[in-house]
Amino acid sequence: MPISGDIYAFTLENIDKSPVSHGVYALYSNGATTYIGRASGTGVTIRSRLRSHKRGDEGSCTKVATDYRREVTEAPVSRERELLTEYVSSYGRLPRCNDVMP
Repeated sequence: MPISGDIYAFTLENIDKSPVSHGVYALYSNGATTYIGRASGTGVTIRSRLRSHKRGDEGSCTKVATDYRREVTEAPVSRERELLTEYVSSYGRLPRCNDVMP
């Protein structure tokens, strides 16, 4: 089941309203999923990961995203894998900015 719920413009204003929690997120460029990621570990939150992408710390591929969705979960590692598996099942490949299946 993909991330449901609201889609937000990939702006610092919206990112700063994102949860300070563990979870998963998807980045989009003009409606196409370009990256699926997770926020897990000590001090790593959905907000901090999205900020990192926006700054370009994760590379130019995700920096240019236009929108995102996010989901708070206590099991971000397994949820990320589930989302990526569903994506590969539908499209036959990982999203453009994901390098490997975790």
